[in-house]
Amino acid sequence: MTVKLLLTAILALLLTACGSDDKIAEVANNLNPPPSAVTTYTGIFLDSAVTGLNYKTISQSGQTNELGEFNFQDNEMITFSIGDIELPTTLARLYLTPLELFQTTDINQIEVINLLRLLQSLDSDGDSSNGIEITASAHQLATNLIIDFSASDFAQQVAELVSQSGGVYQTLIPASMAIEHFQLTLNQISDNNVASCSKEHDKVGHSGFFNTFAHNVSGKATIIDDCTIEITQFSYDGGGPDVYIYGATKHLYAGNEAFSIGNRLNGQVFDNASFIIKLPRNKTLDDLTGLSVWCADFNANFGQMEFTP
Repeated sequence: MTVKLLLTAILALLLTACGSDDKIAEVANNLNPPPSAVTTYTGIFLDSAVTGLNYKTISQSGQTNELGEFNFQDNEMITFSIGDIELPTTLARLYLTPLELFQTTDINQIEVINLLRLLQSLDSDGDSSNGIEITASAHQLATNLIIDFSASDFAQQVAELVSQSGGVYQTLIPASMAIEHFQLTLNQISDNNVASCSKEHDKVGHSGFFNTFAHNVSGKATIIDDCTIEITQFSYDGGGPDVYIYGATKHLYAGNEAFSIGNRLNGQVFDNASFIIKLPRNKTLDDLTGLSVWCADFNANFGQMEFTP
């Protein structure tokens, strides 16, 4: 009965339009609004650029190309894999490295080191300086293989995979060698970021203090240049799940235009800390008026600030 009444009301509205095509079109558009445009971005996975790494998001899947590139849409989580070896799922961004996958800034964290060693050891030509290629043979050998990147016997777990993958290396490369190469990559990323950040935007120099809502969040944020924000005097008890620094306009951190900046914060305790965060390459200072310590799992705002002159 409700459906019939609705259809009758719509028909009456169309009839009262007195034959106006514009009115009919307006009603039709209101009933069936056009779908919102969805933007697909291209990111890069780096130790060096890693080719042939499987990836999957809700909307995209495939293998990284010769430039290490993958596709994703806003606010999608991404999972990379080698055969059945799944790497930790993380938020898709324009640049991803093993640091982001393991939610750390510590290059010496054991999981990061072991992933670096594995990627570089599987490189088909053994020369990571020209990129890392994961071969089809490596994917096949990794079928039904489950490994623990934090395990003390990690080298034994991947020994057969490395020795039979067809690459130059027959055993896992040393940790020192893997870290040295990755540090060169990080230095290059840092140099590129610094070089691309001018100080032309009107918001450069604007700052503000976080209002505390939960988990003892406090601190100050200052815009250093067109793509760099400095966080100082920052405190957070590390108690929330899936927590990031979020940027948005008008504090709409649950909106579709909100976005994460920097690494995930959960599990880390901050006490009067200072650190730098960089805007994603597809975002500018026009895309935010403030920041939030935001729990993505529950759309919870632990604390927010607004940039003012």
